[in-house]
Amino acid sequence: MSNVRPDLTLLWPSYTLFPIAGLAILVFGASAGDTAMVGIGLLLLAANAAIVINYAYFTKLAIERGELVYRTNFGLREDRVPLGSLQRIDAKRYPGAHSGVSAPFFVARGRISTVKVNTKPYRMRDFAPLIAVLRGANSRIELDSFWARVAAGDDPSKEVELTPKSRL
Repeated sequence: MSNVRPDLTLLWPSYTLFPIAGLAILVFGASAGDTAMVGIGLLLLAANAAIVINYAYFTKLAIERGELVYRTNFGLREDRVPLGSLQRIDAKRYPGAHSGVSAPFFVARGRISTVKVNTKPYRMRDFAPLIAVLRGANSRIELDSFWARVAAGDDPSKEVELTPKSRL
């Protein structure tokens, strides 16, 4: 297993809830005869469709010709790290809404380049075979505690510590 693709079931708001807003604007704009609202509704639906199509067909994390490659944005963005230069895989998190943290990023650090993937639309268990292949190709890769647990078959993504609040 050398490919990791987004799980479309985790993107359900993108193809269920978000189009409702675009449809509502489109319907209200059409019923009122407002061409600007109709245009906005159509643009929202098109943007939503583009996001889902991008994840469904053009986003993947794979091993190709001795490199870890992440492609997204309809194939226009491509990040590469040679497997021989991989040094560490980290789970970088960023402050999120409601005093929480974001989904862990898969950050593969090489000597010169870095591949950074937001794991929100992925299943954590899909990364375990990829990490095994990476470590098989380069046994010197260090894993932080999060990705070490994922590689061992655990799902530590639900055990998130909250971001500390400021002391104002």
